[in-house]
Amino acid sequence: MQWIIGTTIQLVFFSLGRFVMHVHQDKQVEDSNCYDKTHANCLVIKILSDPVQKKNTYKCLARIDWIIKNQNCYYQNERILIYFDKNNCSGPISLDSRIVICKALRPIENLNSFNFDYKKYCHLKHIYAQVFLKENEFSILSPVESKLVLTFLDSLRKKLLVIVKERVPGKSENSFLEALMLGYTEDLDPGLLKSYANAGVIHIIAISGLHLALICQILELTLQKKGREKSGRWLKLVVIITCLWCYSLLSGASPSVIRAAGMFSLTLFARNIFRETNLYNTLAASAFLLLCFDPYWIFDTGFQLSYAAVLSLGLFSKPIQELLPLQNKTLRAIWSAISVSLSAQILTTPISIYYFHQFPAYFLIANLLAVPLSSLILVGGILLCICTPIHFLAQLIGLILEYLIKILNGLISYISYLPGAVATNLTLSLNGMILSYFIIFCAYRFVILKEKSWLFIALVAISIFQITRML
Repeated sequence: MQWIIGTTIQLVFFSLGRFVMHVHQDKQVEDSNCYDKTHANCLVIKILSDPVQKKNTYKCLARIDWIIKNQNCYYQNERILIYFDKNNCSGPISLDSRIVICKALRPIENLNSFNFDYKKYCHLKHIYAQVFLKENEFSILSPVESKLVLTFLDSLRKKLLVIVKERVPGKSENSFLEALMLGYTEDLDPGLLKSYANAGVIHIIAISGLHLALICQILELTLQKKGREKSGRWLKLVVIITCLWCYSLLSGASPSVIRAAGMFSLTLFARNIFRETNLYNTLAASAFLLLCFDPYWIFDTGFQLSYAAVLSLGLFSKPIQELLPLQNKTLRAIWSAISVSLSAQILTTPISIYYFHQFPAYFLIANLLAVPLSSLILVGGILLCICTPIHFLAQLIGLILEYLIKILNGLISYISYLPGAVATNLTLSLNGMILSYFIIFCAYRFVILKEKSWLFIALVAISIFQITRML
C-alpha cells in the first residue's frame, strides 16, 4: 500500500502549490468594487523606490495603498509605475514618500523592442498599470517615520553609492562598480552593458552566487577563530547568514541573489550540524522555498538562468575537468576555470537562445579574463567602503579601482567587437528548448553510464529536432 502514501504526498504538495498560486494571484485596483470607472478615483500611493532620471521623466515604483471613496478608505495592494514630468515636477519625492492623486491609471504597454516583451516583464513583477503626473496632479502627504530594516538598508545603500561616486571619479567606472557591488544599474552605460552581454559575461554585473561566494569566503576567513567552540560555531553561522541576507536585500533582492543566499544558508546550516550536503537536494529545497514566497518567480529569466547554471556546474564541471588530467598547478587551475565556464554554458544556452536569440562566441576567453579581475574589483570595492574614514587610503584604493575597471571594460569591449563575437537572430521554440534539454539529458546518461541505448535515444531526439527545424 506504499503507493497510496506516495500519491497522497504528491497530492498534498500539488494542492499546496495551487493554494500558494491562489494567494499570490494579482487583483488589480480597477477590478475592485470601490473603483469607479466613470470618474477619477482618489488614490493614496506609497513610493517604493527613489525616482530614477529618464529622458523626459523621473520613474519610480510605487504601491496603491488606499482608494478614497465617500470619505471612506478602502485598502488596496497593487504595484504601479509612476512617471513624474521632469520639467514641471519639483516635489521632494523619495523612497517611503506618500502622495495622493486623482488621475486614471493607464495599462502597461510594450516598448519599441523586437526581442523584449516589456508588458510581460512587468506582469511577472506584479505591475499592471502606470500613471504620468505633472506637478499639479499630486499632493505629498506628511512623512511617516519608519524604522524598518529595509529602510535602514536603503539608507546605507545610498551612502555607499555616494562613496563610490566620490572615490572613483570616472562616470563609466563608478557606474560599473555600483552595479558590481550593489546591483544599481540605472547609471550604467547601455553600450557597455551590451558589450558585456555580447562577450557572454553579463553575469558579472548581475549580482548572484559568484558575489555571495566571495563575501562568504571573506567572512569565513575573518571569523575563523570563532568557529572552534560550539557556541562560537553557532555565533559564526548567525553572523555569516545575517550578512549574506543583508547584502542580498542591499543589492536589490533579485531572484538570482535570493537563490544564492538561500542555498548558502542551507549549506552552512547543514555543515554546522555536521550533516553532509547534496547539491541537488539543496538546489531543490531553495527553489521550493522561494516559489512558496512568490510562485511567479519560476517565469523569471534570471531565476531560470541562475538555477540552470548551478545545476549545470554540479552535473558537468567534474566530468569535463577529468577529461584532461594535468599535473602542473598553473595549467590545472586554468583548465579548472575553463571547465567551469564550459559546464555553466551547457544548460544555460537553450534558455539564452530562447529569450535573447543570440549566443556569445568568445564567452570562454571573456570569462577567463573577467571573472578573476571582477572578483579583485569587488574585494577592492569592499575595502574602499571600509577605509572611507581614512581619506588618503580611500583615495588610493579608488584610483586603483578606476584603473582596474578601465582595463576590464576595455578588454570586454575589445572582445565584443571582434569578428563573429556574437551569433544573432537565433530562434528556439518552447518545444525546441524542451527537446534540447532531453538531448542533453540522454547524452549525459550515456557518458556516465556508458550504455548505448542512451546514445541511440539522443541521436533519435537530435533527428527529430532537425526535422522539426526544417519543417
